[in-house]
Amino acid sequence: MSDEGDIADAAFGVQAGFGFAGKAATAVVGFVGSVVLARALGPSDYGLFYVALSAAAFFVNPVTGWATACKKRLTEPEFAVDEAVGSLAVAVAVLALVGVPMGYVVVDAVTANPVLPLAVPVLFVPLAAYRSSTTLLSGRANFALADWAVVVETAVTTIAQVVFVLLGFGLWGMIGGAVTGALVVLPVVYRWLGVRARLPSRESLRSVAAFSKWSIPRGFVGTGLSQMDVLLLGWLAASSAAGDYQVALKVSMPATFVSGAITAGLMGRVSALAGRSGGDWTPDFRNALSTGSVLAVPIFVGSLVLAEPIVVTAFGGAYAGAGAFLVGLAAYRLLETQTAPRGAVLGGLDRPDLGLWVSAAELAINVALGLALWYAYGPLGIVAATVVTQSFAYAANTLLVRRLTDVDVVVTRPFLAQLGAGAVMGGVVLAAKSSVGPGGWLPVVGVVALGALVYFVVLFAVSTYHRETVRGIYADLAGSRDGGL
Repeated sequence: MSDEGDIADAAFGVQAGFGFAGKAATAVVGFVGSVVLARALGPSDYGLFYVALSAAAFFVNPVTGWATACKKRLTEPEFAVDEAVGSLAVAVAVLALVGVPMGYVVVDAVTANPVLPLAVPVLFVPLAAYRSSTTLLSGRANFALADWAVVVETAVTTIAQVVFVLLGFGLWGMIGGAVTGALVVLPVVYRWLGVRARLPSRESLRSVAAFSKWSIPRGFVGTGLSQMDVLLLGWLAASSAAGDYQVALKVSMPATFVSGAITAGLMGRVSALAGRSGGDWTPDFRNALSTGSVLAVPIFVGSLVLAEPIVVTAFGGAYAGAGAFLVGLAAYRLLETQTAPRGAVLGGLDRPDLGLWVSAAELAINVALGLALWYAYGPLGIVAATVVTQSFAYAANTLLVRRLTDVDVVVTRPFLAQLGAGAVMGGVVLAAKSSVGPGGWLPVVGVVALGALVYFVVLFAVSTYHRETVRGIYADLAGSRDGGL
């Protein structure tokens, strides 16, 4: 059943640009908050909070996996949109009733830490409701609002956490802030969905379940992948190592802004257009590959030269160890920006089974290699294993898309232009660092700004594609303002 929120009719470039703006706003708010909180708590408590958050993410998976299935069905022309929303509400209710006691028992059985068995259940129900609702929103024509929901959640969470921590609640202040942010944003997302939930029929539940039998297990595996580094560091090293890792993860986050904004709507776009006669999703896919890494390339190159000065300047000397993590995580982010669009295509073509098997292989590689490299190289070995694992994911997803479709692109010319501009930028930044010797906010910001200027000047000078893309987005945005977004 089609409706006015059908993603096939969305102004995809406008929504992607709007979503990018949301991700940028989230980063600014989150980064400022993370600097304050990391300095106030110190590496141990800061790291322990993210260990709790990582553990909670595993319990969230059944609902977020179900939400992914609801999103897939919601984008299909004949599925009742209101029943997709109702199906998600049922899943959240079941998690609240069954998951909380189960979560306490499981976490208490596997850890001697007295905080985690209480913290994890407190976190995962509101987080499940919030994250699953934004997943569903990303399948609508206004999918960019899913990113702006994150802006709202991040702002509320950060403010609440800073207040609670300054009031002396410490780790529990971080937990309380996270819960507050998730609960505040829920009614906002429901309003943006623009659909009144309806109790789903048995046929609708069966249809969602047919997809979720793959998306839920993949969610567990995906969470294992995304959280495995933090969990391994918390288990094998100290929570301070997890804190260093989390700092590096936050600094490298902008690398995925463009890719994330595009990929958020790409699965739904592929699903909707593939279900239409004459629908063509390949231009959106090629654009995702061509533009998704535009920030990841300079961040990776910059981390090779400036990783430690950036981390120490922003977060303090206690986090000096995060500099080495930043290089590896920036490489991981770069690979991720080229992998994610391919994974979105597999989901949109109704092949979540392939995504599951690739993710399962990734998890096996990540754990085995992470443990092996830990004993050889310490904490940095775990990050190196993550980079190798993401390289496998890129290769596997590329091969699967080429076999399922007639799209045989591996590397686009615009991406090669980004790599060339990044190489020029790296040389300039290295020379500037040697001359200026960054040692405070002003020198570091100056060198970073110089690098960004050089990168984009070179990129736009050599790449017609990037110049035309910016002009096109500007024209679309101007038209949207005139006609209403």
